[in-house]
Amino acid sequence: MKKIKILIWLLSLTLIACQEQKKPIEKAKPSKEEKEIPTAQHDDLNDFVGQYEYKHIDNPDENLLLVLKKTNPNDIPGFEGFSWEEKNEKGENVEVTLTGLLYGNSDLFDEAREGYYPGFFVIAVQAEPFEDYALKISIRLEPSDVLEKPVRPPLKTTQEALKKGNKAWQVTDLKIFTDLILEIKSPNELLLKSDSGQDDKLFRKIK
Repeated sequence: MKKIKILIWLLSLTLIACQEQKKPIEKAKPSKEEKEIPTAQHDDLNDFVGQYEYKHIDNPDENLLLVLKKTNPNDIPGFEGFSWEEKNEKGENVEVTLTGLLYGNSDLFDEAREGYYPGFFVIAVQAEPFEDYALKISIRLEPSDVLEKPVRPPLKTTQEALKKGNKAWQVTDLKIFTDLILEIKSPNELLLKSDSGQDDKLFRKIK
């Protein structure tokens, strides 16, 4: 009789243990105070098509303008970069990337300028998501791209500016291969932070 009671007791313990194992494991829910850091994915890039302007406080000639648009990567010789697929007006899947023009000046890179005027340029750029929530703008600037006077739309190339009477900048040979990292404050504001003590530059969407 004692053996039967012990056997029943062991079976009861085994049954309880099995029921405990079958209980679903509840995953910890994130606290309302914990916010996920957004990431710039291709869906976001559609929001950045347009024109972004940085206004220089003291000198309008030194304003910066970034013009971004969607482009077929096949139209870019030797394309290497970020692209994504989306449907066109016909409902077809097409590959696109984000490219554009940067209207700028040498002060973006020539931080120790003293006693001479900056050079100006318009160059083609490529844009892609970068890390948590930023855009990376790839810059490829040759000395022949830098001119004496500001370049503004509708001009799109150095050659067009030269035909309009602009001249090559003769101060120094400025050759820049780098990336500008623009923090995304919102689809309407991009912030270029300085690593060298210069003021940050806020680009606001104007079109």
